[in-house]
Amino acid sequence: MLYESERKNMCTVVKSMYNRWLTNAAGGNLSCKVSDNHYIMTASGLSSRFLWDITPDKILVVDDDLNVIEGTGKVTREINMHMTMYRNDEKVRAVIHAHPKDLMVYCCMGIDMPIVSEALEFLGKSIPCLPYRVATTKELAETVGRWVAEFGKDFAKKEFVIEDIYAYAALLRRHGVIIGSDNLFSANELLERLETNAYVYTHAAILESRGYKYNNR
Repeated sequence: MLYESERKNMCTVVKSMYNRWLTNAAGGNLSCKVSDNHYIMTASGLSSRFLWDITPDKILVVDDDLNVIEGTGKVTREINMHMTMYRNDEKVRAVIHAHPKDLMVYCCMGIDMPIVSEALEFLGKSIPCLPYRVATTKELAETVGRWVAEFGKDFAKKEFVIEDIYAYAALLRRHGVIIGSDNLFSANELLERLETNAYVYTHAAILESRGYKYNNR
């Protein structure tokens, strides 16, 4: 089996995502660049049919032209969104698109998510929510591509890149989150950090309504 260990790792990560409400039975998809012209990625329909409890053969190996080299199933309809990230930032080697429970509040409201957790300070003050484009369309991929070209170009130069983490994210209006990283595990770690921040900020709003304020000392 081609790239067996990498495909096993992807199965582990996506099952963890589903179990931890970082995506749902309505979708999400993962990909990794494993060589100069090969990618591995989750096949279409794995969320609803298998609840993300999958085996490595369900992870496709595709080439630059998106021909399936090995694996069972069809290429995800979100493939254009993944490929535009690889093409616009040469450091990106893994992409996660997911529908996390708490982050979806910000996605569906169409607002940037303020960063309150120290674990996300290396990304700046907020996580941007990109303009709405219909899911799986060329227009959505182009919107993501423009964001990557602008943000990704400067990201590696910033002093706030810490902890040897190269990963960043944007919210997709009414859709979910897209994450680019130099490896799958850092992409998943960032997804966890984002969801935790969303949970904290949303629930902190309840405390603020009772008169409590952030104490940053």
